[in-house]
Amino acid sequence: MKKIILIFLILFISFSLYSSASVKAEVIHINLDSEINNAEFSFIDKNLTEAENIKADFVIIEINSLGGFVDSALKIRDRILESEVKIISFVNGRAWSAAALIALAGEKLYISPSSSIGAAETRPNEEKYISALRKEFAATAERRNKNPQIAEAMVDASMEIEGIIEKDKLLTLTAAEALEVGIADYTASSLADLAAAEDINLNEITTVEKTNLEKIMGIISNPYASSLLLIIAFSALIFEALTPGFALGGTVGIITLLIFFAGHIFTGSIGVGIVVLFIVGIILILAEIFLIPGFGVAGISGIAAVLSSLFFIFPNSSIAINVLLAVVVFTLVIGILMFKKFGSSRFWKRISLESNSENYFSSASKKDYLNQEGETLSKLRPAGTIKLNGERVDAVSEGSFINKGQKVKVISVSGSRVVVRKISEEE
Repeated sequence: MKKIILIFLILFISFSLYSSASVKAEVIHINLDSEINNAEFSFIDKNLTEAENIKADFVIIEINSLGGFVDSALKIRDRILESEVKIISFVNGRAWSAAALIALAGEKLYISPSSSIGAAETRPNEEKYISALRKEFAATAERRNKNPQIAEAMVDASMEIEGIIEKDKLLTLTAAEALEVGIADYTASSLADLAAAEDINLNEITTVEKTNLEKIMGIISNPYASSLLLIIAFSALIFEALTPGFALGGTVGIITLLIFFAGHIFTGSIGVGIVVLFIVGIILILAEIFLIPGFGVAGISGIAAVLSSLFFIFPNSSIAINVLLAVVVFTLVIGILMFKKFGSSRFWKRISLESNSENYFSSASKKDYLNQEGETLSKLRPAGTIKLNGERVDAVSEGSFINKGQKVKVISVSGSRVVVRKISEEE
């Protein structure tokens, strides 16, 4: 198990170094042609930093995107506005929704003849989100000396601008319209056309490409892929809990969780605190299952910590709730199917307390067990079940694990916690 995880980490680090590119050109060209998310922010931030370090003359961000997550778009917008390098936005296709905000952030905005910009409807489409995003568009337009009302109309369908947009319709502009109302500064049919307009030698332009690692991490951090990874991880861990030993299920579960967190850490979605919260939650759940009879405060706290950590990973509460619901439902269904297949297990015994057992007793009478001798009905690792005077009792071993069928003596009783030790041959 340790060797497998070590090999995985070595491959992960090696892959991250492979295909990494360093920027050396006078003009940097970045393609923004996919969903706006934290992976795209990480990619743009890295290359803007490199452009600043080499004191590049220009950075051209070529945009063809249907939009994405608003928080990621805001981070990209802020990074562009604070950049020390002159940035040109080039809409070559579509700059819709969150992508329109990024396009507006450039010092100059070029647009190709067949392109469009706008249609920035919020999800969810509620007033507080509309109001906030509308003002972000307006502030960005003002920063670049463009008409803020036209930018706002891309977000808020309640706005009406005579001769441009009717009420109850979101504003989307063609290239010609964008030029006419001053949202776009110039038109360019291609990167070469833009370079000629800016008196840039094409040989001075370097297009930066995503490394293999960046592409993979971008896929992993997508909410759909993240949901699938979590379902696989939790299902694998349930399988491990239902089967003896630590083998396939535990290995798959841990590696899948490593991949999940690696993707989100790489793209800047989370920090160390979220990972620590998740680990603490897992530890509490394991302690409840294997160390503490029954299922109470530790287990509930562990589940709450795990769900909370996962909730804060995703871009907004709506996505987080949808992802968690999908993960919980699918994992429960898979878990029930596996439980039916593999039957009773150490995991189930720990959380159910076998309350339907004919001879099972509550903690009220457990004080009477002190100094009594019995026999283990299951392996104590360190928690398990013993038999005392014909009764089935949850117990915990004093130290090391105790195998099934061993003679034991109760040495301590505290509430529902019964502690036993193995009776030596000399006793």
